[in-house]
Amino acid sequence: MKRWVYFVTLSSNAPYVMKEGLKRKKNGDEVMIFFDLDGAYVLDKRYSQKIERSHGVDMNLLLEEALSSGIQLYGCQMNVLVADGLELVDGVELAGVVTFLEIAYRADAVLSY
Repeated sequence: MKRWVYFVTLSSNAPYVMKEGLKRKKNGDEVMIFFDLDGAYVLDKRYSQKIERSHGVDMNLLLEEALSSGIQLYGCQMNVLVADGLELVDGVELAGVVTFLEIAYRADAVLSY
């Protein structure tokens, strides 16, 4: 079993990362995905319709599938989007830099998108 950590800073990369994470999870690996900056938008309940229109992806379905498979999803607690009223999808945790670093140090791979 490998530990994969993804760091998503661009919302348009989120569908790809989610699909990759789900493949790795199905192979028995541990997967954690952190969202920051523009990437955090995909964790907003209101954003899923926008990405579906622009990328043809059902983000709600990807998020539900990821969470139900045991993928840990984190939104950066320091992200300015939270202050602007980001409405987190149920099951997503807020985490800071220390949490990210603790998990990243124990990972087999850390990938940034």
